[in-house]
Amino acid sequence: MKMKILAALAFVGAVPMAASAQDADVKFWLKADPRNIQGCISADPSFTREHTFLMVNGQAEIKSAGGINLKLKQRANGVYTGDFDLGRMNLDIVANVASQPKMLTVSSRNLGCKWSAVRE
Repeated sequence: MKMKILAALAFVGAVPMAASAQDADVKFWLKADPRNIQGCISADPSFTREHTFLMVNGQAEIKSAGGINLKLKQRANGVYTGDFDLGRMNLDIVANVASQPKMLTVSSRNLGCKWSAVRE
């Protein structure tokens, strides 16, 4: 009986360690697509700076000094997405941390603007 209790306690103690092993902190620097129109270029200051993909306790999010702070939803293994409105720009954000190299893309639904980054 004591062995079962000890085994159960050991298992319960190991679960938080397994969850924290999946935590991540990945830094990206987005670059504008050279085909972006003038309306996209005016939004560059919000994107062409460091963006951080964070995974903490199973919750993914993107944070940036440019004002993008967004919780993401998992769409596939290692692929997280979110929607963000920046003024009149409706943005789709995709972080693929399962791919090698890791990738982050931001694209607008209404103007066709795109920024992307690859983490080597």
